[in-house]
Amino acid sequence: MDQPGLSEREHGSALNGLRRVNWWSRSSAILWPSIQKLAHTVERRPLRILDIASGGGDVALNLARRAQRAGIAVEVDGCDISPYAVKHASDLAARMQLDQVQFYERDILQEPVDGEYDVVMCSLFLHHLDEAQAVQLFNIMSKATRHLVLVNDLKRSRVGYWLAWAGCRLLTRSPIVHTDGPLSVAGAFTMEEAADLAAQGGLSGFQMTRHWPQRWLLEWSRT
Repeated sequence: MDQPGLSEREHGSALNGLRRVNWWSRSSAILWPSIQKLAHTVERRPLRILDIASGGGDVALNLARRAQRAGIAVEVDGCDISPYAVKHASDLAARMQLDQVQFYERDILQEPVDGEYDVVMCSLFLHHLDEAQAVQLFNIMSKATRHLVLVNDLKRSRVGYWLAWAGCRLLTRSPIVHTDGPLSVAGAFTMEEAADLAAQGGLSGFQMTRHWPQRWLLEWSRT
């Protein structure tokens, strides 16, 4: 989806396909327990959440819906470098009637945000970056949050590659997703590599956990 000249129809089809992939792989479910735990330990409301590289917006929106069901007040912002992705996500938020979720255009590596959020997260973005950019992203996220950093990403493995190959073909007809899914796993970091990059980015005392299917979650709290 990073290729130039991609039509809106192709881009929209790919984002819809990724929404199904995220639902099947339970992306929001991986992130939600940490957010819910934080919500019960801080008094400030609403909880402010930033989803970096929010894409089609489904992860941010699903987290807002989970918070709504749990009676937790949140304001969720999603930022993405793609104007079309921002429009797509904003339209989806309107259809879901989730006014507490907003999306805006931003290249986070060029325009870092101030520390105005309680949670700063990204889902399936890190594998798009090289090592230097990943270190930069970890550093940016740590400075942008009051409390919590969450990074959910793919684990590079042979099993993960074939799961992505099969899953992307079962869940979507988008040829872009068919290609990007396996390539994303092949280009992803191992947990050990991601941990080293996080340490270089200034995060210390973080925790990493494995999740199905071939995912990991890095969690860092400001002490």
